Amino acid sequence: MRSFARPYARAALAVAGSTEAGVVVRDELAALAAALRDSRELAVAFTNPAVPLDVKGRVLDQVAERMGLGALTRRLLHALATRHRLGRLDEVVAALTERLNQRLGVAVAEVTTAEALGEEERRELQRVLEGRTGKKLEMRLAVEPALLAGFVARVGSQRFDGSLRGQLERLGKELAG
Repeated sequence: MRSFARPYARAALAVAGSTEAGVVVRDELAALAAALRDSRELAVAFTNPAVPLDVKGRVLDQVAERMGLGALTRRLLHALATRHRLGRLDEVVAALTERLNQRLGVAVAEVTTAEALGEEERRELQRVLEGRTGKKLEMRLAVEPALLAGFVARVGSQRFDGSLRGQLERLGKELAG
C-alpha cells in the first residue's frame, strides 16, 4: 500500500468521528472503486489528466448522487479528485480498511485453498482459525489447485499449513532425514 493513502484514511476516520461512520465511508468508497473497475469510461473520466477538474467534479457529484454516497465520502472523493488520486481509490480503501481493522481488533487471514469453499466450509475454517489465533479474522480467500487438498493460512506472522502438499513435503523430509 502506498504511503499517500494512509493520511487520507487517518483524516477520514478523524472526521467520521466513530468507527461505525468510518465503516460506512469505507464501504461507500469500496462501492465506487468497484464501479470504476467495472466502467472503463468512468475510470478514464476520473484518471485522465486532460479532463478538467470541474468536469470531474460534476461527474463525481452525479455518480455520488446515483449511488447515494454520504457527504463525508463525497468530500473525500473531491479531495482525491483535486489531487489526481481517484485512480488509486483502491489503495485508499485498503488503508482505511487497515485502520478500521486495527480499531476493531480484526486481523487479516490470507487463506489459500485447493478448491473454492462453500459458505459453510468458509465459516467453519474461520471459526477454527479464530480459535487458534485468538483474534477476530477477516478472511481473504484464494484458490491454488497445486495444494492438492486442504488449505494454507497466514495471519500476521503465523502460518497454518493444512494442505496435502504440505503434509507430503513434511513426510518427504522425515523419510529423507
